Amino acid sequence: MNSKKRLFILLSYIIFGSLAGFLLSNFWFMGGNSFWKPVDYFPQPVEQVLGMQPYGNEFWVMAADKNTYHILYPCLGTDPCWEQVDEVPAVAPSDTTTAGEGQCLNDYFVYPLFRKIKTCLTSTVFAENTPGSTSKSAGTPWVVSLALTDANQLWVWQKPWDFSSRILAFNIFLTFLGLLIGLIADTRFAGKIE
Repeated sequence: MNSKKRLFILLSYIIFGSLAGFLLSNFWFMGGNSFWKPVDYFPQPVEQVLGMQPYGNEFWVMAADKNTYHILYPCLGTDPCWEQVDEVPAVAPSDTTTAGEGQCLNDYFVYPLFRKIKTCLTSTVFAENTPGSTSKSAGTPWVVSLALTDANQLWVWQKPWDFSSRILAFNIFLTFLGLLIGLIADTRFAGKIE
């Protein structure tokens, strides 16, 4: 194999390996590490989502029995995670709250739910609203989507925030991992290419 072709192959593996690692880390922090989870501990079919706290740990729904319920998420321990209430209290405002009919209006990567969505409520809170943080560039926001399906079931997609130093560390680590995989692939397969 001539030296120009060999150099081209080596550079291709190095560039595409590094790029793949960098893109994988960005995909990871844009929601690739967050999956839909059912709220299957609430025993009744839900007719309407009435409200949600900004971080998605509490929400209020109207069930098929026409009563309003306060639900805690996630459900931990043996205590009941829902209770019947008379009214929905005023919730703390999030930076952005969007309601979508038939889809979730979310700017981040969301794995498909594979169920038909009736309504979806999405809340976004930027890290600047936490104690000690000063700007939106402090990392990715906390994003929660609460979907009500046509089968009257609740599903939650919750992506907690990641701070910029962690994101940068993962970007560098996965870029170098991609570079290493590219170099290994080059040494392994370059001799087989004529």
